[in-house]
Amino acid sequence: MIAIVLPTRNLVFTEVEMAIEKMRKDYDIQVFRSINLGIPDSHNALTEQALAASPTHIFYIEEDTVPPIRALHDLLAAKADVAFIDYAINGWACAAKHPDGEILWCGLGCTLVKREVFERLQRPYFRTDKSLSLNEDTYFQWIDKLNKYGGQDIWFFSQIREAGFKIQQVTGECKHMKIDALGTAGVNNGRHVLSQKPTIAHFAIHEKPLTINKKMEHNGEYRE
Repeated sequence: MIAIVLPTRNLVFTEVEMAIEKMRKDYDIQVFRSINLGIPDSHNALTEQALAASPTHIFYIEEDTVPPIRALHDLLAAKADVAFIDYAINGWACAAKHPDGEILWCGLGCTLVKREVFERLQRPYFRTDKSLSLNEDTYFQWIDKLNKYGGQDIWFFSQIREAGFKIQQVTGECKHMKIDALGTAGVNNGRHVLSQKPTIAHFAIHEKPLTINKKMEHNGEYRE
């Protein structure tokens, strides 16, 4: 069974649900959705629920990210511990690479992770109370600061790399959707106006960040 984790934050784009329904025709899939949870609580809660169902993989899909029609087939065919299909934010690829080509992190909009990977990660899998600083005097160090959008992705994939796993990119690009206008309240024939965000035009190349410095406590939790 493949667990799809869909942190919806109470809303999800119709095209995303349609893509998931197409996958369910060909694969044994169980979908886990969140209600009334923000980020990163939705990611952590749904991951725990998914792992309890003993899937072979967890497939992360975001509420506004439409996977290509063969996404799950191609991700599974990669036979990787972690595989993803990229998409754009403000014209930039979500994935960040080292000059040697290694993927440092990517987005969680279309990412497949083997269950065994989580056995070598520490909880919480996702957090946003730590930021990867890009300031000159604290370059690529983890600092105590509420993170900007996407921080939970960077933390998660940094853990994955430190656990010894490689992140593999699969060819293709997801549609990243946006709301241009909401339908008028009280009008039956009104509709929300949606469109696709700009596709990938730029790529980020970074040095490797410093490791996550944490010490194990007896209760299995970590502290800095």
